[in-house]
Amino acid sequence: MTVSNFEYLDRFLRDVDRILDGYPGAISEDRWLTNNYDPAKLDVLRPYLGFEDPRVSAELILVLTDVRERRVRKEIESLGRSSGDKVGMACLGYLTALDEDDEAIPRLFDILDHEHGPEFFRAARRMAGIARSEDVPHLRRIYGQVGGSMRDEIRIVIERVIARNPELEATRDLILSMPVYPNEAEFEKFLDTSVEYLDVRYRENILPRKDVKFSTYNNVVRALRRMRTRLYNEADNLQYYGPDKDDRYHELSALLKWANDDLATKHVLEPETKARSRTCPRCGGMLVCYKGIWMCPDCGGDL
Repeated sequence: MTVSNFEYLDRFLRDVDRILDGYPGAISEDRWLTNNYDPAKLDVLRPYLGFEDPRVSAELILVLTDVRERRVRKEIESLGRSSGDKVGMACLGYLTALDEDDEAIPRLFDILDHEHGPEFFRAARRMAGIARSEDVPHLRRIYGQVGGSMRDEIRIVIERVIARNPELEATRDLILSMPVYPNEAEFEKFLDTSVEYLDVRYRENILPRKDVKFSTYNNVVRALRRMRTRLYNEADNLQYYGPDKDDRYHELSALLKWANDDLATKHVLEPETKARSRTCPRCGGMLVCYKGIWMCPDCGGDL
Protein backbone atom coordinates (compact mmCIF):
# COMPACT_ATOMS: atom_id res chain seq x y z
CA MET A 1 0.00 0.00 0.00
CA THR A 2 1.33 3.42 -0.95
CA VAL A 3 2.27 5.66 1.97
CA SER A 4 0.64 9.11 1.86
CA ASN A 5 2.74 12.26 1.70
CA PHE A 6 1.41 13.20 5.15
CA GLU A 7 2.57 9.92 6.70
CA TYR A 8 5.93 10.18 4.95
CA LEU A 9 6.53 13.77 6.08
CA ASP A 10 5.49 12.89 9.63
CA ARG A 11 8.08 10.09 9.76
CA PHE A 12 10.74 12.34 8.20
CA LEU A 13 10.11 15.14 10.70
CA ARG A 14 10.42 12.72 13.60
CA ASP A 15 13.80 11.72 12.20
CA VAL A 16 14.71 15.42 11.88
CA ASP A 17 13.96 15.87 15.58
CA ARG A 18 16.24 12.94 16.40
CA ILE A 19 19.03 14.47 14.33
CA LEU A 20 18.64 17.75 16.22
CA ASP A 21 18.70 15.80 19.50
CA GLY A 22 22.11 14.42 18.59
CA TYR A 23 21.37 11.06 16.93
CA PRO A 24 23.37 10.93 13.65
CA GLY A 25 22.02 8.61 10.96
CA ALA A 26 18.40 9.03 12.06
CA ILE A 27 17.41 10.03 8.51
CA SER A 28 20.00 8.36 6.30
CA GLU A 29 19.76 5.00 8.09
CA ASP A 30 15.97 4.94 8.27
CA ARG A 31 15.22 2.26 5.64
CA TRP A 32 11.50 3.03 5.93
CA LEU A 33 12.13 6.36 4.18
CA THR A 34 13.97 4.64 1.35
CA ASN A 35 11.57 1.72 0.98
CA ASN A 36 8.47 3.93 0.90
CA TYR A 37 9.87 6.66 -1.36
CA ASP A 38 8.14 7.47 -4.64
CA PRO A 39 8.39 10.53 -6.93
CA ALA A 40 5.49 12.27 -5.16
CA LYS A 41 7.52 12.38 -1.94
CA LEU A 42 10.03 14.81 -3.44
CA ASP A 43 7.52 17.65 -3.05
CA VAL A 44 7.55 17.27 0.74
CA LEU A 45 11.30 16.68 1.02
CA ARG A 46 12.65 19.35 -1.33
CA PRO A 47 12.27 22.29 1.14
CA TYR A 48 14.58 20.51 3.59
CA LEU A 49 17.51 20.46 1.18
CA GLY A 50 18.21 23.99 2.41
CA PHE A 51 17.44 23.28 6.08
CA GLU A 52 19.19 25.56 8.57
CA ASP A 53 20.97 22.64 10.21
CA PRO A 54 23.42 21.10 7.69
CA ARG A 55 23.16 17.70 9.37
CA VAL A 56 19.57 17.40 8.17
CA SER A 57 20.37 18.51 4.61
CA ALA A 58 23.34 16.15 4.38
CA GLU A 59 21.37 13.10 5.52
CA LEU A 60 18.46 13.95 3.25
CA ILE A 61 20.87 14.03 0.30
CA LEU A 62 22.05 10.55 1.28
CA VAL A 63 18.44 9.30 1.11
CA LEU A 64 17.96 10.91 -2.32
CA THR A 65 21.17 9.21 -3.42
CA ASP A 66 19.89 5.80 -2.30
CA VAL A 67 16.65 6.18 -4.27
CA ARG A 68 18.45 7.67 -7.30
CA GLU A 69 16.28 10.80 -7.40
CA ARG A 70 17.70 12.58 -10.45
CA ARG A 71 15.27 15.52 -10.49
CA VAL A 72 17.28 17.40 -7.83
CA ARG A 73 20.63 17.11 -9.56
CA LYS A 74 20.92 20.82 -10.41
CA GLU A 75 19.96 21.84 -6.88
CA ILE A 76 22.52 19.50 -5.38
CA GLU A 77 25.22 20.74 -7.77
CA SER A 78 24.45 24.26 -6.56
CA LEU A 79 24.44 23.18 -2.90
CA GLY A 80 27.78 21.47 -3.38
CA ARG A 81 29.35 24.73 -4.53
CA SER A 82 27.90 26.89 -1.76
CA SER A 83 27.68 24.71 1.35
CA GLY A 84 30.06 23.60 4.07
CA ASP A 85 31.98 20.37 4.36
CA LYS A 86 29.17 18.12 5.66
CA VAL A 87 26.64 19.05 2.96
CA GLY A 88 29.38 19.37 0.35
CA MET A 89 30.55 15.79 0.94
CA ALA A 90 26.98 14.50 0.70
CA CYS A 91 26.52 16.39 -2.58
CA LEU A 92 29.76 14.92 -3.91
CA GLY A 93 28.57 11.43 -3.00
CA TYR A 94 25.26 12.01 -4.79
CA LEU A 95 26.90 13.30 -7.98
CA THR A 96 29.53 10.55 -7.94
CA ALA A 97 26.83 7.86 -7.61
CA LEU A 98 24.89 9.22 -10.59
CA ASP A 99 28.05 9.50 -12.69
CA GLU A 100 28.98 5.91 -11.86
CA ASP A 101 25.48 4.79 -12.82
CA ASP A 102 25.76 6.62 -16.15
CA GLU A 103 29.06 4.87 -16.82
CA ALA A 104 27.61 1.47 -15.90
CA ILE A 105 24.49 1.68 -18.08
CA PRO A 106 26.24 1.09 -21.47
CA ARG A 107 28.01 -1.97 -20.03
CA LEU A 108 24.74 -3.32 -18.66
CA PHE A 109 23.03 -2.81 -22.02
CA ASP A 110 25.83 -4.76 -23.70
CA ILE A 111 25.10 -7.69 -21.38
CA LEU A 112 21.33 -7.45 -21.85
CA ASP A 113 21.78 -7.31 -25.63
CA HIS A 114 24.08 -10.32 -25.90
CA GLU A 115 24.01 -12.54 -22.80
CA HIS A 116 21.61 -15.06 -21.29
CA GLY A 117 21.28 -16.83 -17.96
CA PRO A 118 22.62 -15.49 -14.66
CA GLU A 119 24.58 -12.63 -16.25
CA PHE A 120 21.44 -11.32 -17.91
CA PHE A 121 19.42 -11.39 -14.70
CA ARG A 122 22.17 -9.75 -12.64
CA ALA A 123 22.45 -6.96 -15.21
CA ALA A 124 18.67 -6.52 -15.29
CA ARG A 125 18.46 -6.23 -11.51
CA ARG A 126 21.20 -3.59 -11.50
CA MET A 127 19.57 -1.76 -14.41
CA ALA A 128 16.23 -1.67 -12.58
CA GLY A 129 17.75 0.57 -9.93
CA ILE A 130 19.61 3.02 -12.17
CA ALA A 131 18.04 3.19 -15.66
CA ARG A 132 16.91 6.64 -16.85
CA SER A 133 13.90 7.79 -18.87
CA GLU A 134 16.09 8.13 -21.96
CA ASP A 135 16.95 4.42 -21.69
CA VAL A 136 13.33 3.34 -22.28
CA PRO A 137 13.59 2.95 -26.12
CA HIS A 138 16.58 0.60 -25.78
CA LEU A 139 14.89 -1.33 -22.99
CA ARG A 140 11.77 -1.72 -25.13
CA ARG A 141 13.84 -3.18 -27.99
CA ILE A 142 15.22 -5.80 -25.61
CA TYR A 143 11.70 -6.34 -24.22
CA GLY A 144 10.52 -7.28 -27.70
CA GLN A 145 13.50 -9.53 -28.47
CA VAL A 146 13.48 -11.78 -25.40
CA GLY A 147 10.81 -14.04 -23.98
CA GLY A 148 9.75 -15.91 -20.87
CA SER A 149 11.38 -14.94 -17.58
CA MET A 150 13.85 -12.66 -19.39
CA ARG A 151 10.96 -10.58 -20.74
CA ASP A 152 9.37 -10.52 -17.28
CA GLU A 153 12.63 -9.18 -15.86
CA ILE A 154 12.88 -6.41 -18.47
CA ARG A 155 9.27 -5.47 -17.80
CA ILE A 156 10.20 -4.96 -14.14
CA VAL A 157 13.09 -2.74 -15.23
CA ILE A 158 10.78 -0.60 -17.38
CA GLU A 159 8.17 -0.38 -14.61
CA ARG A 160 10.86 0.83 -12.19
CA VAL A 161 11.93 3.52 -14.66
CA ILE A 162 8.30 4.67 -15.00
CA ALA A 163 7.97 4.74 -11.20
CA ARG A 164 10.99 7.06 -10.94
CA ASN A 165 9.80 9.35 -13.74
CA PRO A 166 6.21 10.58 -13.23
CA GLU A 167 6.11 12.17 -16.69
CA LEU A 168 6.11 8.64 -18.19
CA GLU A 169 2.99 7.53 -16.31
CA ALA A 170 0.61 8.99 -18.94
CA THR A 171 2.05 6.64 -21.57
CA ARG A 172 2.59 3.66 -19.29
CA ASP A 173 0.30 1.37 -21.32
CA LEU A 174 2.15 2.28 -24.53
CA ILE A 175 5.62 1.85 -23.06
CA LEU A 176 4.72 -1.59 -21.69
CA SER A 177 3.01 -2.73 -24.90
CA MET A 178 4.77 -5.29 -27.06
CA PRO A 179 7.04 -3.76 -29.74
CA VAL A 180 6.12 -4.48 -33.37
CA TYR A 181 8.72 -5.67 -35.86
CA PRO A 182 8.77 -3.86 -39.23
CA ASN A 183 6.33 -5.41 -41.72
CA GLU A 184 5.18 -2.96 -44.37
CA ALA A 185 2.43 -5.18 -45.78
CA GLU A 186 0.88 -5.75 -42.34
CA PHE A 187 1.19 -2.06 -41.49
CA GLU A 188 -0.56 -1.10 -44.73
CA LYS A 189 -3.37 -3.52 -43.93
CA PHE A 190 -3.68 -1.96 -40.45
CA LEU A 191 -3.79 1.54 -41.97
CA ASP A 192 -6.50 0.56 -44.47
CA THR A 193 -8.66 -1.07 -41.80
CA SER A 194 -8.23 1.74 -39.28
CA VAL A 195 -8.90 4.58 -41.72
CA GLU A 196 -12.01 2.78 -42.97
CA TYR A 197 -13.19 2.31 -39.36
CA LEU A 198 -12.75 5.98 -38.45
CA ASP A 199 -13.44 7.81 -41.70
CA VAL A 200 -16.44 5.71 -42.72
CA ARG A 201 -17.97 3.67 -39.91
CA TYR A 202 -17.31 6.12 -37.06
CA ARG A 203 -18.31 9.10 -39.18
CA GLU A 204 -21.58 7.43 -40.21
CA ASN A 205 -22.58 5.64 -37.00
CA ILE A 206 -21.11 7.57 -34.06
CA LEU A 207 -20.45 11.16 -35.15
CA PRO A 208 -24.15 12.13 -35.65
CA ARG A 209 -25.17 10.89 -32.18
CA LYS A 210 -25.21 12.80 -28.93
CA ASP A 211 -25.92 9.68 -26.87
CA VAL A 212 -24.16 6.33 -27.26
CA LYS A 213 -24.77 3.01 -25.57
CA PHE A 214 -22.39 1.93 -22.87
CA SER A 215 -21.34 -1.16 -24.84
CA THR A 216 -20.85 0.86 -28.04
CA TYR A 217 -18.74 3.41 -26.22
CA ASN A 218 -16.52 0.69 -24.77
CA ASN A 219 -16.11 -1.00 -28.15
CA VAL A 220 -15.02 2.28 -29.74
CA VAL A 221 -12.65 3.11 -26.88
CA ARG A 222 -11.05 -0.30 -27.20
CA ALA A 223 -10.63 0.11 -30.96
CA LEU A 224 -9.08 3.58 -30.56
CA ARG A 225 -6.78 2.28 -27.86
CA ARG A 226 -5.53 -0.50 -30.12
CA MET A 227 -4.88 1.97 -32.93
CA ARG A 228 -3.02 4.30 -30.56
CA THR A 229 -0.84 1.43 -29.33
CA ARG A 230 -0.07 0.19 -32.85
CA LEU A 231 0.87 3.69 -34.05
CA TYR A 232 3.15 4.13 -31.04
CA ASN A 233 4.93 0.88 -31.85
CA GLU A 234 5.20 1.61 -35.57
CA ALA A 235 6.74 5.07 -35.16
CA ASP A 236 10.31 3.72 -35.16
CA ASN A 237 9.54 1.41 -38.08
CA LEU A 238 8.65 4.20 -40.51
CA GLN A 239 12.30 4.51 -41.52
CA TYR A 240 12.06 1.03 -43.07
CA TYR A 241 8.85 1.70 -45.04
CA GLY A 242 8.10 3.59 -48.22
CA PRO A 243 7.68 7.40 -48.06
CA ASP A 244 3.90 7.17 -48.42
CA LYS A 245 3.64 5.33 -45.09
CA ASP A 246 4.85 8.38 -43.20
CA ASP A 247 2.03 10.45 -44.71
CA ARG A 248 -0.54 7.77 -43.97
CA TYR A 249 0.78 7.41 -40.41
CA HIS A 250 0.12 11.09 -39.77
CA GLU A 251 -3.25 10.90 -41.55
CA LEU A 252 -4.39 8.13 -39.19
CA SER A 253 -2.92 9.97 -36.18
CA ALA A 254 -5.03 13.03 -37.06
CA LEU A 255 -8.16 10.90 -37.53
CA LEU A 256 -7.52 9.19 -34.20
CA LYS A 257 -7.25 12.53 -32.41
CA TRP A 258 -10.43 13.74 -34.10
CA ALA A 259 -12.35 10.62 -33.05
CA ASN A 260 -11.04 10.82 -29.48
CA ASP A 261 -12.07 14.46 -29.20
CA ASP A 262 -15.52 13.74 -30.60
CA LEU A 263 -16.08 10.68 -28.42
CA ALA A 264 -15.29 12.75 -25.33
CA THR A 265 -18.35 14.91 -26.07
CA LYS A 266 -20.82 11.99 -26.10
CA HIS A 267 -23.26 11.19 -23.33
CA VAL A 268 -22.82 7.53 -22.41
CA LEU A 269 -26.02 5.66 -21.58
CA GLU A 270 -25.58 3.39 -18.58
CA PRO A 271 -26.36 -0.31 -19.20
CA GLU A 272 -29.57 -1.69 -17.70
CA THR A 273 -27.59 -4.14 -15.59
CA LYS A 274 -24.16 -2.68 -15.08
CA ALA A 275 -22.93 -5.78 -13.28
CA ARG A 276 -23.33 -7.82 -16.48
CA SER A 277 -20.99 -5.65 -18.50
CA ARG A 278 -17.72 -7.37 -19.29
CA THR A 279 -15.76 -4.39 -20.58
CA CYS A 280 -13.82 -1.91 -18.47
CA PRO A 281 -15.62 1.45 -18.18
CA ARG A 282 -12.26 3.23 -17.89
CA CYS A 283 -10.16 1.84 -20.75
CA GLY A 284 -12.47 -0.46 -22.72
CA GLY A 285 -10.39 -3.58 -21.99
CA MET A 286 -11.86 -6.98 -21.15
CA LEU A 287 -12.62 -7.58 -17.46
CA VAL A 288 -11.60 -10.70 -15.55
CA CYS A 289 -13.77 -12.13 -12.77
CA TYR A 290 -12.02 -13.26 -9.58
CA LYS A 291 -14.03 -14.29 -6.51
CA GLY A 292 -17.08 -12.49 -7.86
CA ILE A 293 -15.26 -9.21 -8.55
CA TRP A 294 -14.74 -8.04 -12.14
CA MET A 295 -11.33 -6.39 -12.54
CA CYS A 296 -9.45 -4.95 -15.54
CA PRO A 297 -5.91 -6.40 -15.82
CA ASP A 298 -4.89 -3.47 -18.04
CA CYS A 299 -5.71 -0.44 -15.90
CA GLY A 300 -6.98 -1.82 -12.59
CA GLY A 301 -10.54 -0.56 -13.11
CA ASP A 302 -13.52 -2.52 -11.81
CA LEU A 303 -17.31 -2.64 -11.91
